[in-house]
Amino acid sequence: MKSDMAISMVSAFAAGYSRLVGRTSHWEISGEEPVWEKFQNGENLIFAFWHNRFTMMPFVCKDHFHMNQVAVIVSQSQDGELVVRFLQRFHFKTIRGSSSRGGKRAMLNLVRTIRDGWNVALTPDGPRGPRYQVQDGIITLASVTGVPIMPVSYSSSLRFIFRSSWDHFRLPLPGSRMRLVFGEPLSVGKHLKDRERSYYRDELRRRLRQADHEAEEVN
Repeated sequence: MKSDMAISMVSAFAAGYSRLVGRTSHWEISGEEPVWEKFQNGENLIFAFWHNRFTMMPFVCKDHFHMNQVAVIVSQSQDGELVVRFLQRFHFKTIRGSSSRGGKRAMLNLVRTIRDGWNVALTPDGPRGPRYQVQDGIITLASVTGVPIMPVSYSSSLRFIFRSSWDHFRLPLPGSRMRLVFGEPLSVGKHLKDRERSYYRDELRRRLRQADHEAEEVN
């Protein structure tokens, strides 16, 4: 079992590292206009990004968009506790649950949170994959709440890729050139049939992979 002190220390280091990378890198951002427009109109969004691009998203939300109300679903595993502590250092709201444990309760909490005016950030292929495959949860959430999904991706010129992990986790390095790309927002209809769910999953995957491709142009 990881001690509480160890979890706190690792989460503090991770948050500090994310800020170090963010503040020492040169950023190029494209497609962000719909995000600002939604915020200016008092509307919220469901941000979608792949699990392997998790590291910099809290920094982007806080330092670039100055978001004060962001909720994230985190698995109930022991590793999930480390993620919770990391996110809390960016003042994110964390909701515990996954497809295998506490999923229905977590989904209800997310729906209530969105209706209270919060933005939500989700990894549609997490927490266990398969990599780059959209699961049903994010489609259900968008359908029930009527809040559009905003695909987002980034890439860095300097990075280390953990190819032994299921998601090929990407760790950007300080002093990088960073390219952040927002895709076209995806609005999901209500009362979906199986065929429609499949369409929206495929469409979100297409838009995310397109954002990935555009972000990779930084290299």
